[in-house]
Amino acid sequence: MLNYSIILDVTIISKDIGIVNHEKRIIIIPGDAMNIVFWNTDISNKNSPKANSINDCLVDIIVENNVDLLILAEYGGDVQALCNIVNLTSRMQYIPIPNLGGCERIKGILNNVYQTEAPHEQSHYQILKVKTVFSELIVAMIHNHSKIRASSDKQKTALQKFHRAIRDYEDIFNCQNTIAIGDFNVNPFEIACVSASAMHAIPFFEEVQGKPTRIVDGDIYRKFYNPTWKFFGNRSIPYTTYHYNKSDTVEYYWNAFDQIMIRPSLMNAFDENLIKIISETKNHSLIKKGKPNRDDYSDHLPLFCTLKEAFL
Repeated sequence: MLNYSIILDVTIISKDIGIVNHEKRIIIIPGDAMNIVFWNTDISNKNSPKANSINDCLVDIIVENNVDLLILAEYGGDVQALCNIVNLTSRMQYIPIPNLGGCERIKGILNNVYQTEAPHEQSHYQILKVKTVFSELIVAMIHNHSKIRASSDKQKTALQKFHRAIRDYEDIFNCQNTIAIGDFNVNPFEIACVSASAMHAIPFFEEVQGKPTRIVDGDIYRKFYNPTWKFFGNRSIPYTTYHYNKSDTVEYYWNAFDQIMIRPSLMNAFDENLIKIISETKNHSLIKKGKPNRDDYSDHLPLFCTLKEAFL
């Protein structure tokens, strides 16, 4: 969101003592879109030699993309310190998203024109209600178990729990304006993403719009729309947000572990054409030799999306 400032000349008259004061007051009017960025920064250790370059790049990303909500995984830095730095250069002012200490894997900062409440946390995810100008939004943020340390079954089980927690949270607040975003550590085509019993994230717009649920064997399952599939088949780098080649017999090279999923009620507010992978800023290049520059930055690339608030 790019906020707009209006400077007004205000005349203040005191009836009691007859003093007239003239003041200039600035009124901040929110814009009409909420811009969101997720990045697995790969600096769990705040003393990482990459920390300074990551933090400098984060400031560029926020300012250049008018970011309202920045969500970070594997970020060992101080988010309040990050807010303080950004607030010196941005037209917007930022605050850390609430964290009760139950989820150290997810951190973030938020444009202070928004209000948050009722964070729900578990070790790998956080769910938060955000009040926008027009409505309410549920943001579910995750950093799932890594394929290096967990089996496919464990990853799927974790995403089943995540989706169950989202449904419970939606029911509590009677709201399904939900976006799930983060490092799912599985590709969109894997069972953990597609299965009705897990994330139930469908890549086809027409199969989700106006069809929020699906019945399987008598049970009702809520759907997500997953536009992250759009990156597969790209002809230019970056193809997706994460590159990995372990020289196995089945190798995808580029993986879309970082994903965005939205409920059907948000589809009119969401434009999949505005999703982008951030590969550079004015001062930083996140690509090196055709792959994410993991030496100086992260092995993941940031993922950007936007929501039109008037359609929430």
